[in-house]
Amino acid sequence: MRRRDTPVVAALRSTLSALANAEAAPASADTDTSTPESVHFAGSARGLGAAEVERLTNTEDQQRIIVASEIAELTHHAERLNTLCRRDEADAARRAARVLGGLLESADD
Repeated sequence: MRRRDTPVVAALRSTLSALANAEAAPASADTDTSTPESVHFAGSARGLGAAEVERLTNTEDQQRIIVASEIAELTHHAERLNTLCRRDEADAARRAARVLGGLLESADD
């Protein structure tokens, strides 16, 4: 971030979002019929925290799979950009993939 390398920062943010999304509870888990609905908003639960659902916890292996998927997506994107002769953008995508790859390698140590 200090280097202001926008593509790398975007890739890191995207990866963090993917990790956070993987920990989201399934949609069926938040339908609690024991709590009465609020009269003010349709479909909402009455009471503070009544609609809260426990988030899932990913294992390290699941997190590695998500990061590896982001790396593969960046690599594929870089190849497509290269075929479109957008070499600067392709280089930026490859650089971001290398940074994420470095994170995976450092986690292995």
